[in-house]
Amino acid sequence: MLATASKHQVHSYKGFNVSIHPTAIIEDGAEIGEGTTIGPYAFIGPQVKIGKDCEIHSHAIIDGNTTVGSNNQIFPFACIGKMTQDLKYTSGNPGVIIGDNNSIREYVTIHCATDDGDFTRINNNCSILNSCHIAHDCIIGDNAIMSGGTLLAGHVELGKNAIISGMTGVVQFVKIGDFAFIGGCSKLTHDVPHYCIADGMPAKVATINKIGLERNGFSKESIREIRAAFKCIFRSDDPMEEVYDNLSDMENEYAQNMLEFLKSASKGVLRK
Repeated sequence: MLATASKHQVHSYKGFNVSIHPTAIIEDGAEIGEGTTIGPYAFIGPQVKIGKDCEIHSHAIIDGNTTVGSNNQIFPFACIGKMTQDLKYTSGNPGVIIGDNNSIREYVTIHCATDDGDFTRINNNCSILNSCHIAHDCIIGDNAIMSGGTLLAGHVELGKNAIISGMTGVVQFVKIGDFAFIGGCSKLTHDVPHYCIADGMPAKVATINKIGLERNGFSKESIREIRAAFKCIFRSDDPMEEVYDNLSDMENEYAQNMLEFLKSASKGVLRK
């Protein structure tokens, strides 16, 4: 007769009350915060630090130089903190930093950065849906959503409150701005400014994310200012230097945010 695994056991782990299933593997050196639950067959590596009140579901793997904040949910078969796939990696101890209140769903992979001392970063209140991949050195802003099957190559930056729809691929070094929305099954090869919608293969900027802005409490006046800045960039044939000057003349924070984004865009933006 096969033995039945016992239930979670609440006990003191390095001074904290935690709940660890007896089949979970917690390597020596790992740190686990008060109130955290570790499910069946989960693996926690020796450098991992997990904050308070997290739930690490069955079969999840957290390894490498990884720090996880508080109130996170990491679902079955997620794999976090393994070595970068970047062929330029040679040695050192890069890692992953995850903030608070994130949901990381089934089969998500999040890899360490490439260079010693660097980190792949997931900030706070993010929702990373099933089968997403976040490669080395990516930065995911607060309240971002990645729908199922989204794949981010190395060094991608996803702004706060941005949403990527499912089955979308993003190439290396692309920046997606705050409150941006990316349509499903898109291919991103260029940067997407704050407040905009992009879609297609390859993706092009189509309009402003009006519904998303309304849902996030932007006033009608603010949305009008964003639309005016959008038209200045994407509905004009002016060269970029003139676009920069015109945005500078718009005395509102949204135009200035878009101007700053454009000047720092490493992959450029598709205007036509």
